[in-house]
Amino acid sequence: MTVIEGDHGSFLSFPESEESRRTVQCLVELQANAGGNALIGRELSALLRKAGFEKIRVSPRQIYADAGRPEVVDGFSRKTFIAMVEGVRDSAISQGLISKTSWEKGIADLYEATGEYGSFTYTFFKAIAEKP
Repeated sequence: MTVIEGDHGSFLSFPESEESRRTVQCLVELQANAGGNALIGRELSALLRKAGFEKIRVSPRQIYADAGRPEVVDGFSRKTFIAMVEGVRDSAISQGLISKTSWEKGIADLYEATGEYGSFTYTFFKAIAEKP
């Protein structure tokens, strides 16, 4: 079996602000409240072991985006990661996880990290395992 999962806790950006981290944390919390796990990438080995798999190999697959890789900045940073975070705006604000002002600053700060001097890093985890 091969499993590839992300881990929102692995996200880093430059520049970074308290608000940008908080907007991402809202996504993590909302997924947890809905029964999901936005941090599941780090748990793949344990989950596969508990499910009876053997010969488990987990490797990180890191995405790095900066101005030198504009296609990654656009495709991953803007159109995937930030778009996913933006998708929980109304829920995050209505559930009191963040104020509208902090949300807007956090999203603006995430977009700033896609600019000429910014960078994004995110890790996916690839696990390969066998059933006995």
